[in-house]
Amino acid sequence: MIRLADQYSDDVARPEENRRTASTREDGIQVLRRAAAALEEIAAAPGQLRLVDLGARLGLAKSTARRLLVALTEVGFAAVDDQGRFTLGERLLGLGSTDDAGLAATFRPTLEQLAKATGETVDLSVLRGGQMLFIDQVESAHRLRAVSAVGIRFPLQSTANGKAASALLDDRAASRSEVTFDRDEHTVGISAAGIAARIAGGHIVAISVPAPTERFTANEERIVAALRDCADAVFG
Repeated sequence: MIRLADQYSDDVARPEENRRTASTREDGIQVLRRAAAALEEIAAAPGQLRLVDLGARLGLAKSTARRLLVALTEVGFAAVDDQGRFTLGERLLGLGSTDDAGLAATFRPTLEQLAKATGETVDLSVLRGGQMLFIDQVESAHRLRAVSAVGIRFPLQSTANGKAASALLDDRAASRSEVTFDRDEHTVGISAAGIAARIAGGHIVAISVPAPTERFTANEERIVAALRDCADAVFG
């Protein structure tokens, strides 16, 4: 009799336990999705968004958004300044730094070769959080030259490297984009050509050649030809 009673009790209890387990799992997945979405928003507009902005973009109540951002800040995935604006945290940035250092080392000879062929600055960037993160650069020897600090992020829409990366996002089957251009769009007086590829590990990497617009226009054919040669050799 005891054995039958125990069995009956287990059969009744298990469905409720299963429901609780499934509910807990769904709650956990939802939290992760919200955290990922919040970090993507922060990465797309670093140092620009406050709690109220993130709550609105994510469609969350203020209290829910606050709990989420407090948790992300506590674990080092997000950081907040004195004005309440959020950036990606050092711990999260550190997770990608090893990968980025490896990419920079791999492509450094290509950047140097392209800089020698064009006489211009050559940039290496990688797609991160909906923006192009500059991870290496070889500067031109020209007195008047285009220079961007390593670690700076640039938008996709108005930059040569961003447009090249966007072309790959639009066509998931593509492994390499065509040469794209920024003609005084991101910075007045500076033009650039860029090309991007999806490489092993899933990274989208772009190489670009910026220069003062007058000099870029005069040497555009040579810059594009050198960029394509390097891309063929490295990206295949």
